[in-house]
Amino acid sequence: MSSQELFTPSAAAADRDLIFAVIQKHRELSAYYDAAASVSAKLEKVCEFEAADEISGQRNLALTEHANVLIRSAPTTIGGVIALTRYVAGLREWELPDDDAWYQVFLRGLADAIDEIAMAQPHGHSGGSYVSARP
Repeated sequence: MSSQELFTPSAAAADRDLIFAVIQKHRELSAYYDAAASVSAKLEKVCEFEAADEISGQRNLALTEHANVLIRSAPTTIGGVIALTRYVAGLREWELPDDDAWYQVFLRGLADAIDEIAMAQPHGHSGGSYVSARP
């Protein structure tokens, strides 16, 4: 199962947490880049390849820029945390940021988001004790 198939948010979930829109945009940019790269790979004439490769490069840049947005975006619901975690876990290497330390930014942001969600819960409904792990 690909990262594209891992989640389909309900309309209500998407309205409550903008992370679903960020994920959807990343999914679309990945598909656009993949399609452009597939076309480039099939072309043999230099002028056609160069034109298609230029398009692929532009789409790759858009994907890379949005990958940085994706890993820095904070979900605001537990459903968003789950969707983002599953989505990022299923991404292929070319769909991720170029920075080798992207996962540190992602995990810190995810932990902060979980912390914020937990702190916003009424104390009687958290299902147990909670200790913030923020430094």
